[in-house]
Amino acid sequence: MSFEFLAPDAAEPVNGTLPTLRSPIEWTLRDQGANFTERAGWRVATDYGNPSAELAACRDSAGVADLSHLGKLELQAEPGVTSSIIAEVTGGGALAPGRAKLHDGVWWCPMAMGRVLALTPPERTAEVRDRLEAAASAAPFASVIEMTAAYGSNALAGPLSRETFARTMALDLRADHFAEGDFAPVSVARTPGMVLRQRGDQFLHLFGAGFAHYVWTVFVDAASHLGGRAVGVTAIEAISTEEVARA
Repeated sequence: MSFEFLAPDAAEPVNGTLPTLRSPIEWTLRDQGANFTERAGWRVATDYGNPSAELAACRDSAGVADLSHLGKLELQAEPGVTSSIIAEVTGGGALAPGRAKLHDGVWWCPMAMGRVLALTPPERTAEVRDRLEAAASAAPFASVIEMTAAYGSNALAGPLSRETFARTMALDLRADHFAEGDFAPVSVARTPGMVLRQRGDQFLHLFGAGFAHYVWTVFVDAASHLGGRAVGVTAIEAISTEEVARA
């Protein structure tokens, strides 16, 4: 089974033109000075007018970026079935509770027994969804649910990212307690959320899209009190490249 009624990339053209895909808080980002570019049909905030200051925030304090354009696909099935489907799609390797798996640019995150969330770059979402649906179609009672529009997603990067999170939740994100690849469903800023440590001082926070403005305001405010700020994907991608080079 598959449910694609919320798939942004499956939107029908109007008068021959596809609708632009937008973050649920684009108006907020625009008011804060964001510059945008298009990626895979999405309007993505690249920077806020000062890319060098944004990169410095990611290096020295904390940068908060809106990543609503990430694809989110949820696989639901019996626990053993989800494991076999993920193994088929990723070429092997089981998921462990609390541990996400990065394969070919896609994060596979176990939300619960029998539920796995795939986080994809926007240009890969349709491809990964098709592969998941093909694998799930041969399994009993397996469903692939398109959740891209249902979840908001923010990146936090920088040495004070943990302190930024600490102002909103109780989960211990210190490196010896929350390793690279660790994934946890957890209450953040008194709302249901999920946190993934991707690498080094980089984290991804997922939450209900209806809370996007509230979550953005809380985290940008917390980061700014620590010398951080809102940043665009240009700074996040640059700091990611630096983290990989250091690894």
